[in-house]
This record gives sequence, structure tokens and C-alpha cells, in this order.
Amino acid sequence: MTPLLEMRDVRGGYGDADILQDVSLNVAAGEIVAIVGPNGAGKSTAMKAIFGLLNIRGGSITIEGRDITGLKPNQIVQAGVCYVPQVDNIFREMTVHENLEMGAFLRSGDLSSAFERVYGLFPDLRERRRTLAGNLSGGQRQMVAMGRALMLDPKVLLLDEPTAGLSPRYMEQIFQICRDVRDAGVALLLVEQHAKQALAFCNRGYVLASGSNRHEGTGAELLADREVAEMFLGG
Repeated sequence: MTPLLEMRDVRGGYGDADILQDVSLNVAAGEIVAIVGPNGAGKSTAMKAIFGLLNIRGGSITIEGRDITGLKPNQIVQAGVCYVPQVDNIFREMTVHENLEMGAFLRSGDLSSAFERVYGLFPDLRERRRTLAGNLSGGQRQMVAMGRALMLDPKVLLLDEPTAGLSPRYMEQIFQICRDVRDAGVALLLVEQHAKQALAFCNRGYVLASGSNRHEGTGAELLADREVAEMFLGG
């Protein structure tokens, strides 16, 4: 079966420096896939490569078999991939509802079904739809960022450190929302600093180090791997 999203032997980075060294990964429909590894491993860089935000000098990236290597971010969005960066991912001076509306910039016509879908996934946002996004808690702001991306009904959602800086309560809530988004028909690829927690709930995972693939497997397999635990999960 053709993967929904696939990176194959991707090499690239910023300027003339290659941070990614032949990185390969894939995401199938109905999956949550996590990328974990030490700081500087190339995790976030891999996400930016998929979304057309850095120079790719080798390999390929495809969505449903269509080559999107080197396309601009707006073209990648049109192909069905949306990206939620770790920082600066909301409009703080706009309300929650206005943020979601901005997320639908490529859609035309009636947006009511898109709003209902997002508010159904994020009941907290429905209650606060008239609140300025900058006045929300960190966890709620992350919900706004995810909801805004989902307004475009993507096939794949890329999440860069979705639980960074969140309390354990909100971290678990974001992970549950990821499950709900997957169950609603959107595949997810996420970078996570909380590696153990991410691998415990994802379908599969990839461990990167120094810009290269080191390990891959189901979340359970990686958690049970002694080498992965000792080298990348703090024992």
C-alpha cells in the first residue's frame, strides 16, 4: 500500500549545510507517527523539509504518491498537508473564532461545517470563541493552532512539539485530541520532546540522531528496546 506521506532519503538544510542526512520516514492513513531524539537531531528540520521551508538537495517527499519535493508551502497545503509550528502559531490579537477563520484562507463558500468539526474536536474553544487568543492558557492556544490547521481539512497534520511548556494535565489532553483527530480521518506526524509519553500513545515512531535515522518501529517496540531507552529515553 502506498504511504499517505513519505520522505525517502532526504538530504538538506539551511544555506549550504545539510542537517538531514538521507532521512526516510512514512505515515499511513489512520496513523499517529512520532519523531523523537536528542536536541539537534534534525526532528523539527525534517518537519520543515516536508513543508517546503528549507533547501532539499537529495531524496524525495510524496503525498499519496504525488511528488511535492521543493514545492512552496501554499502548494503543499493545497496538496493536503498542514503544519503547526512550535512557536508563533496563533494570532494573539484575534479572537479564537477569527483565528479559525484565518485558517480557512484557501476555502470558499460556507464554512459552517468546518467550524462545527473543529469546535466538536475542541469544546473548550467553542466556549471561548469570542476570547482573544492571546488571553488563553498555553494548552488552549495550542488547541487554537491545531484547530486553525484543521479548518483546511488536511490529509496529514504536522505538529512540531505540541506539548512544549504545557502542564501534565494539558499534555495528556493534547495527546487525547491527537487521537481524536486521527479517528476523525487525519493522519498525524509529530515531533515530541516528551519521548516516552509520545511513544506510549503513537502507532509508530522514528528515532533521529545527528540528522540520520537510528531506529524505527511501533511505539511499544521502541519503548521496549534497551538501546533506545538507554541512549535516547533516559534509561
